[in-house]
Amino acid sequence: MESTASSVGVLSIPSRIERLPVTRFTWKIVILAGLAWFIESLSIGSLGVALGPLKQFMHLGAGQVGVLTAASTFGIVLGLIPAGFFADRFGRKQILVLGIVEYSLFTLLCAMAPNYFVLLIFRFLSGLGMGAVFPIPYAIVSEFVRSRQRTLFNGVMDAFLSVGYFIAPLLGLWILPTLPASLSWRVFFAVSALPILYAGIIKMALPESPRWLDGKGRQQEADAVMRMIESQVSRWASSSAGASKQSELASKQKDGLHPSVRESGIAARRNTMAAPWAQPYLRLTVSRAVAATATFFMFYIVMTYMPMIFSSKGLSFAHSLMFTAIITAAAIPGKLLNGFFAERVGRKAVYVVFMGIAGLAALFFGLANTPLSMIVYACVMSMFGTGAFPALKMSYAEQYPTSIRTTGAATVETIGRFFGGVVGSYAIPVMLTAYGMSVGFYVVSTLGLVAVVVELVFSLETKGATLEELGLRAEQRSLGG
Repeated sequence: MESTASSVGVLSIPSRIERLPVTRFTWKIVILAGLAWFIESLSIGSLGVALGPLKQFMHLGAGQVGVLTAASTFGIVLGLIPAGFFADRFGRKQILVLGIVEYSLFTLLCAMAPNYFVLLIFRFLSGLGMGAVFPIPYAIVSEFVRSRQRTLFNGVMDAFLSVGYFIAPLLGLWILPTLPASLSWRVFFAVSALPILYAGIIKMALPESPRWLDGKGRQQEADAVMRMIESQVSRWASSSAGASKQSELASKQKDGLHPSVRESGIAARRNTMAAPWAQPYLRLTVSRAVAATATFFMFYIVMTYMPMIFSSKGLSFAHSLMFTAIITAAAIPGKLLNGFFAERVGRKAVYVVFMGIAGLAALFFGLANTPLSMIVYACVMSMFGTGAFPALKMSYAEQYPTSIRTTGAATVETIGRFFGGVVGSYAIPVMLTAYGMSVGFYVVSTLGLVAVVVELVFSLETKGATLEELGLRAEQRSLGG
């Protein structure tokens, strides 16, 4: 990679990242980050799948189911902001590894819980570890991948979450019907904890973000990571396209980021947990939080309560799990399409279209009276509601500078998961029992359409700009420039 190697002495770290072409190294980062979400989704999905035998074995009422479902999400909510802050202070990789180990261990302990109360505590504690994992992968991708492909690759990475949610009911279909209720849910939790082994792979294979190292004043370490990346990119690109072709790609894909464009000033001085609530980020934090709340509310209903809803309509447990797997799988093409179009049309427009369609589907799902119509509308909710995440998540990773990126993203996720996950997860089974399915999904639909309005009025478009350019825009807004 001669064109890059000859200029590394005068180009900043962001400039060197922006001019890298897409190679196997790019896919390596995306897959490593995506697999972290995949194994986490198995753990989250494990409860929704195990609710059937758990309710039978522990004789749980609707309120107890709601509390249990909300427990891990409440742990996520409490763990998100501190984890994001620590990731901004101590590095993305270290906190990611610790989070994977923590939630896997407590998922394993869930399998050994002697009663409802202990299971509730373990689910809450596993959520604390999950809170460390959720904001970090898309911060990693946004900092490693150049501006023109950030959301596209985030869509690919986010699809790993849906693959995990898709596999969870299939595992349940394989494990749960073959064992008695007193044992089946324990075995399922134990299997869901096996990905703890992945923490070692992350530790060995994932480099620390050179953008983060550079922002911390650790330029020598950042340069060493960049030289390693450039060496791999040069070797892989040369083997597939030839050295001259690689040089041409690097030239064409250079985004024109001047070496002097660096994050500083306001962003560097506000590296605190309260930074997302200060100017110039307050308006964006509020608008992202509203969008996140509506999207997570729809997500938790689709991923957690579909087996229970289908069972309440008289379908067998096996059929309920099979239909849930189909519905969950619909999110995979949705996320890939969302990431693809968000790079071409923009994050804002794509979120509005996806959430608008999902909100209408929720309205019709509440009115559905046959299994087929329920599956169709639920698939649309999954494809477009859960599928809205790539544009949404990348937009709230992009709006914050590197020094507070995971703190800001974690703040938005905290609010979204608290109101959409904790409050929503508790309210939905109670609401469905008291008022019926139609009223419950009127509420879901209304929240989705409110998010569309807020997105149209208050959010800003971040498509096409580098992270450093977005940081400078924020500082200029704060200064009235």
